[in-house]
Amino acid sequence: MTVREYCIEIYKLLNEVGEIHWAKSFKIFISELEESEDKSIYRKIISIYGGMGSFNDLVLYKNGILCRKENDELAKLRSELYLEIGNNWT
Repeated sequence: MTVREYCIEIYKLLNEVGEIHWAKSFKIFISELEESEDKSIYRKIISIYGGMGSFNDLVLYKNGILCRKENDELAKLRSELYLEIGNNWT
């Protein structure tokens, strides 16, 4: 998958469980990736991975219930997106 495709899949997953804040961020990333082939957006995406309250810390809940399947999928997509950016950022 491309960086854009990973962002779309993550956006869908976040939106599905009602994680509006992070879904909005990914919607912006998707728009920026569609508008330009400039890879500077990669820096913005990578920046959400570090620090307290970062994307790495995100655990999905819906109606107060832990979303196991969705968290497993998010962990996979989160790692793969990071690797895809690393492989394509030159």
